[in-house]
Amino acid sequence: MKGSEQRRRLWLGGALLATLLATRWVSGEDGNVDTVSAAPQQSGPKTEVRVVEDETGQLELERLQRRKFAAQAGDIFSRKTWIPPPPPPSSAAAAAAAAAMKPQPPSPPPLSFKYLGKLTNGDETQVFLALADRNYVVKPGEVINDQYRVDAVNDHTIIFTYLPLNAKQTLSTGAAGV
Repeated sequence: MKGSEQRRRLWLGGALLATLLATRWVSGEDGNVDTVSAAPQQSGPKTEVRVVEDETGQLELERLQRRKFAAQAGDIFSRKTWIPPPPPPSSAAAAAAAAAMKPQPPSPPPLSFKYLGKLTNGDETQVFLALADRNYVVKPGEVINDQYRVDAVNDHTIIFTYLPLNAKQTLSTGAAGV
């Protein structure tokens, strides 16, 4: 077992040495670094890279030029959102369509009460209504389920107010011929 451990270490050491030699060969380094040839290569048009130094070995930054971008690159930082801009209105129809897309004020839900009948006793009128599986006996001024108030009762209609939106709604009683 001791011999196989030595062979394994020798094999791993050889692989490490081969890897180090391969990386040095691929990088092309031979110990000396040339600063002029270490400049990055450009894939665009060929330009001459010159390093301008004065007597002290300092770079003369005033002589360096600013990099110019192609016109088709445009202003890449002009947009602030990914949402495309709306198309410009080209006619009155486009303006009407834009006006139609404005949010409408909320409207109350349709009345789902069913009229069952009414009882008039002197000046007081009571109305019998059904909503889903519940029956209600109400008179003008009363509130149903904290959502509807009965405002008025006449021969042909019942007027409700939908309280969350303060919107008036009318329920027909179907007693037009009476």
